[in-house]
Amino acid sequence: MKLAIGLGLGKDPAKAAVQAVKQALRTVPKPDLAVAFSSIKLDQEKVHKALCRHVNPAVLTGGSCYAEITNAGVSRGSVVVLLMSGGLKARFSVADATEDCRANGRRLAAGVGKPGARGRSVSLTFGSISTGYEQRMVDAIAESLAPNPVFGGLTCGAYDLGMSHPDFWTNYQYCGASLTKKGERLAALEFPAGTRLAFGYGHGWQPVGEELTVTRAEGPVVYEINGMPVIEFYRQFLGRDARKKFFELMVQRYGFSMAAPGAGKTIIKLPVSCDFQNGSITYFPSEDLQGKKVRLIQASRVALIDGARQAAEECAAAGPKRRPDLVFMVSCCSRSHILHSRVNDELEAVRGVFGRDVPVFGMYSGGEIVPLDGGGVKGSGRAHYHATTVALMAVYCDKKVKASVPAGSVFRNPPKESYVALLARSEEMLDTTESFLANMSRKSYKDGELLRRSHEMIHAYTPHGVWKEVGAVASAGGSELKDAEFNGTFMFMDVKGFTPYSEAHPSAEVVKALNGIFAPATGLIYSHGGDVDKFIGDCIFACFPSSKAAAGAAKAILLLFRELNAGGNPFNVRIGLNSGRAVRANVGAPARREYTFIGDAVNTAQRLESACEPGQALLSEAVFREAGGVFPGAEERAVTLKGKTGAFKAFQCRP
Repeated sequence: MKLAIGLGLGKDPAKAAVQAVKQALRTVPKPDLAVAFSSIKLDQEKVHKALCRHVNPAVLTGGSCYAEITNAGVSRGSVVVLLMSGGLKARFSVADATEDCRANGRRLAAGVGKPGARGRSVSLTFGSISTGYEQRMVDAIAESLAPNPVFGGLTCGAYDLGMSHPDFWTNYQYCGASLTKKGERLAALEFPAGTRLAFGYGHGWQPVGEELTVTRAEGPVVYEINGMPVIEFYRQFLGRDARKKFFELMVQRYGFSMAAPGAGKTIIKLPVSCDFQNGSITYFPSEDLQGKKVRLIQASRVALIDGARQAAEECAAAGPKRRPDLVFMVSCCSRSHILHSRVNDELEAVRGVFGRDVPVFGMYSGGEIVPLDGGGVKGSGRAHYHATTVALMAVYCDKKVKASVPAGSVFRNPPKESYVALLARSEEMLDTTESFLANMSRKSYKDGELLRRSHEMIHAYTPHGVWKEVGAVASAGGSELKDAEFNGTFMFMDVKGFTPYSEAHPSAEVVKALNGIFAPATGLIYSHGGDVDKFIGDCIFACFPSSKAAAGAAKAILLLFRELNAGGNPFNVRIGLNSGRAVRANVGAPARREYTFIGDAVNTAQRLESACEPGQALLSEAVFREAGGVFPGAEERAVTLKGKTGAFKAFQCRP
């Protein structure tokens, strides 16, 4: 088999294309396959015409890209060509990139006929972004041409213009003799006997924090994460006052990762557009994200380069333990944008695994297509459509392959040594700063998660009214709750029969039994507008805004215990209710305080509970005057209360 890689540089698109083709034709004069990528900055019509003049258009595929990859390095504004021949069988098909991605894939597969030999065939596809749901196209091709793996990518538009610019989405495909803007091209390749294929992918995005749930989404458009508006979620990291332009730029450094289906790895969902008016962010590739589990991830240059190295190591591990004859590399345009001046380091990370003399060819794309698990003989071949990922295909031939690659480097005029040293220091500072900011973000996120969990725990141990007051005071910059007057109704509820039970049972059973009483009683208190101030042994102390609310809760609790007792529950309750004025004040010491109620109205409610008979409620005259209708059969009683002179008028109530 023969293969050759050509590189054409220069501002004239036709001359660059001719230069690249002629370099490759010296080694492969009659190619069975021609793959070409050229910079979106070049006039694509001139590039395509020049290519078709020098190679048979019937075997041509490829299109526009953000940057071009050869052994000479990563170039921009160039044309690169891969030609192959010698025992290679190639069948081609073309389809329009319609919104029905699955139908597109079926048409492409039908156009090439049956699949090739297992382990040495691949469905190589390049095309346009239509809806973002190109995974459906990949699935249709894979199902129709199984077990052949699918590899390739989507052509790229002018990424530097930003995703909100209309020309960002304008890209071109070389569909044989046709130059299209909405086309798909499939090349079903069957390599000679004795050829092995291996695949790998990686990204290097680092997780930040714990798993999250998309709680509100419409397809790929996300509105809420863990119940929080998605714009607010990102402002935690980008700043509350971040301008829209800065927000849209930086949000792409914080995508989401999801579990790759059946591969034990992750795939990326990249935020591509922000709608501040509707409070949403759209993620790519497109998928229905409602209810999906995701993790926030962050990109840094060092980590992305390491991700490329991991992709190469995975690819090498899936193939025979020797040097491949070709490495086809498709990386994402957003990675090139983030890597910036270190983009060649990503290529060098890949070459460092396979060897610097291995032919490498590819592009920076609008999306990458690669099997999830190594493909070929060892894997299932199930492919996925990725974003911000490095996708690799390695070709191993048993027989000797004649190959040629561009000589030299794309850096023809290197700067003086002083500028090189200055650039090296700047790069080091930038990498260090990125790492520092990444760590800061991860720490901030973890601290936020810890604070959230702490808040949830403290909330469970704190009266709801106190919790709200603390939040209001803290937001206003205060550090202490102020003493305040409260006019309302107080309840004491005591569990009868619990002391002998606790003496006769293990502590774990005692706690379980007590919580079995307190849980439903607390729920009834809250449902009637009350608040549990504290639990005192086997007693609940609660407050209510009105006597009717308190009486309603007391009746509901008594009815609850009537049902429980009928089922064999050994406990009963007695309840005391009194209304009046109390002061809610800070009690204790600076190191440990309670914000609790103090006053005669509270003491009277507790003493009414002590004087009450089990299974009943004892209401003060003030409570009965406002809420007596809740207990129509109440009986007036004169009771003696500690600290009160003479008989105290109260009303004994049954449910």
